Amino acid sequence: MSSQRVIEFAGSNMHAQQWAGSGGTWRSRSRYTLGVPSVNNAWTNWYTTCLKNLSLVELLVEKDYPDDIYIVAQAKILEGFIYSNITQVWGEVPFTQAGNPAEYPYPVFDSQETVMEGIVTLMDEAIAILEQDVDSNIVDDLIFEGDKAAWIRWANSLKLKMLMFMANKKPSEVSSRLQEVANSALIFTNEQEAKLQYSSEIGNENPKYTFINNFWGGNINLWYAGSPLVNLMNDLDDPRRATYFDQNTNGVYVGLVQGFTGVAFASKINVNNILADTPDRYSTASETYFLLADAAANEYISGGLAQANTWFLEGVTLALDYFDGSLGEISQTDKDTYIASLPDLSTLTKEEALDYINDQHYIALFGNGIEAWNLWKRTKSVDFDVPNLSGATDIIRRYTYSSNEAAANINIPTEVTIEDPMWFEK
Repeated sequence: MSSQRVIEFAGSNMHAQQWAGSGGTWRSRSRYTLGVPSVNNAWTNWYTTCLKNLSLVELLVEKDYPDDIYIVAQAKILEGFIYSNITQVWGEVPFTQAGNPAEYPYPVFDSQETVMEGIVTLMDEAIAILEQDVDSNIVDDLIFEGDKAAWIRWANSLKLKMLMFMANKKPSEVSSRLQEVANSALIFTNEQEAKLQYSSEIGNENPKYTFINNFWGGNINLWYAGSPLVNLMNDLDDPRRATYFDQNTNGVYVGLVQGFTGVAFASKINVNNILADTPDRYSTASETYFLLADAAANEYISGGLAQANTWFLEGVTLALDYFDGSLGEISQTDKDTYIASLPDLSTLTKEEALDYINDQHYIALFGNGIEAWNLWKRTKSVDFDVPNLSGATDIIRRYTYSSNEAAANINIPTEVTIEDPMWFEK
C-alpha cells in the first residue's frame, strides 16, 4: 500500500507542483506523461493485492477467529483509506462490486460520490466494532502498535476528510455529519498521526530513499522545488524553506516551473526529506486542524471565523513542530516570528480566511503529493501553471485507467481525459 503512494505516485508531487522533475522520467511526469507501468502497477497492487488481502483477512477472522473483531475494524479502515487514494487519483472506480469476481466479473465503475459515501460507511462500521468492549486483540500493528483508540481517531479523521470533499458539492447534506465528527476523537497531536514508519534496516527503508540510493548514488538531482510552493513560501518568509529545499547557487530559494529544463538556478529538494526512515504520513494532526478551520470558515460547522482562527493557528503550530528533533528542525524564535506574522482570520472576509487556511494546508502537505494535489482540486487556493511542453490546456485532475483493467472490464469508462475535473470540484 505505502510503496504505491511513495514511489509509483511520486509523480503526484509534480502534479501538486510542490516538486519539479529535472529530466527523464520525472520531467515526463511533470509534463503529464504518466507511464503505463506505474499506472498498471498501482491499480493492480491496490485492487488485487491490498484490497483482496484485506477482504481475505475479514473472511479468515469470521471463519476461524470470530472473537478477534478488532482486526476486522482495522481492515475496514485500511480498505477505506486505500479507496480514498484510488478515487482521488482516478475518480469513478469499482467499489460496490469490487473484489467479487465470481459474482461481478465486470464490476461497474461507481460515481465518486458513491465511493466517498461508502468510505464514510466503512469508517462508521469500524468505529462501531472498536467501541465494543470485548476481549479482542490488535496484532502485528505497524501503524499504531495495537492502540485501539488510535484506530478510532484515524477513522474519524478519514471521515472528516471525505465529508469535506463532499461538502464542495452538497454542503447542506453533510453539515450535520461534519459537526458530529468535529466533536469526535480525532488526530490532534503529532504523536497521534497515522503513518507507516520506515527504518534504516535493510529491506525496510523508504522506497524513495531506496530508489535514489540504488540508481543515483544517493544524489537528489532528480527533484527540484516547484515554483508555486516556493513563491508562496517566499512571500510568507516561511522558515520551512530551509527544511524543504536547498538554496540555489545565489543563496536564495527559486522554484522550477513544471516542464522546463533550466535547473541551473533552481533549488533542489533537501535530501533530508528522503531519508531511509522517512515515514509515509497517512493522516496528520495539522491536516485535522486545517480541515476543521476550513469547515468553520465555510460555516459547515459552528464557530465561524473566530473558531477557524484558533484551529488555523493550531494547524500551523503543529506543522512547524513536526520537525522538532529532526535534521530540519525550526528554531522556536523562527516559529514564534512566523506565527506572529499571520493575520487574525476573524478580521478577514471568508474568502481571505480560506485562502490563508488552504495555503498553510498546502505548505504542510509537502512530500505528500496525492493529498496536496487533491487539496488543490478541492480548493484551487494556489495558482498552478500548465506545464511547459505538456500539450495540456489545463491542470491534470486524474490518471488514465489501467490498460490491464481496460482490456479486462467492459464497464470501464471511455472518453475520460486527464483534464476532466473530479466530481467533488466546484
